[in-house]
Amino acid sequence: MTLAILAVSPQGIQTAKPILSNYPDARLFSTHPGEGVEHIDHIQSFVAEQFTAFDGWIFIGAMGICVRSIAPLIGHKYTDPAVINIDSTGRYVVSVLSGHIGGANELTRDLASLLGAEPVISTQTDNTGLWALDLFSRRYGWVTKADSEGLNRPIALYTNREKTALLLEVQDKGTSELERTKAEHVDLFFSREELTARLDDYALVLVVSPQRFDTGDTPCIQF
Repeated sequence: MTLAILAVSPQGIQTAKPILSNYPDARLFSTHPGEGVEHIDHIQSFVAEQFTAFDGWIFIGAMGICVRSIAPLIGHKYTDPAVINIDSTGRYVVSVLSGHIGGANELTRDLASLLGAEPVISTQTDNTGLWALDLFSRRYGWVTKADSEGLNRPIALYTNREKTALLLEVQDKGTSELERTKAEHVDLFFSREELTARLDDYALVLVVSPQRFDTGDTPCIQF
């Protein structure tokens, strides 16, 4: 993961040093001089020019500077880089953008552990122990297929604890983990015939199978 560390102040440069030591692909940028610093003339201009050149951005400074720098550049959660903000003292590590797909939440936890800081993550699934459905493909090596409405509505239904059916027609490491960690609002099925008879009971269907399962008007994500 290529990381750009942007230190807003000289103190931020000091906070960045342990990150540089533990992340060999990270580069440190600042308008202030310092050891290991690549000099830039203007923060917002630099971010605008290089935003997509890095997998992740670590701002060390005030949150307002971070937000104002990235606001005009935000596109889509499937393409935006991860963005994290750390206060100059290294007390808080905040996941700002692309928490799941971009990996900002995971990086936030790692950096907080490294710095002895408090991780701040606002993603509901991370804070409630629910599955991150949009990470299943990367985590388990599956292919994700959603209906024409895409993933946003099904993910919202699941996150809001609407009644969900999970159909498993294969057994692997991923499905074993899902069986073990399913939330109370998820019912498990191993037979599509049994699920078909009860399809009207569910607001959402999740399917892990090499074969397509027709859920009619019920929102569905297939893996």
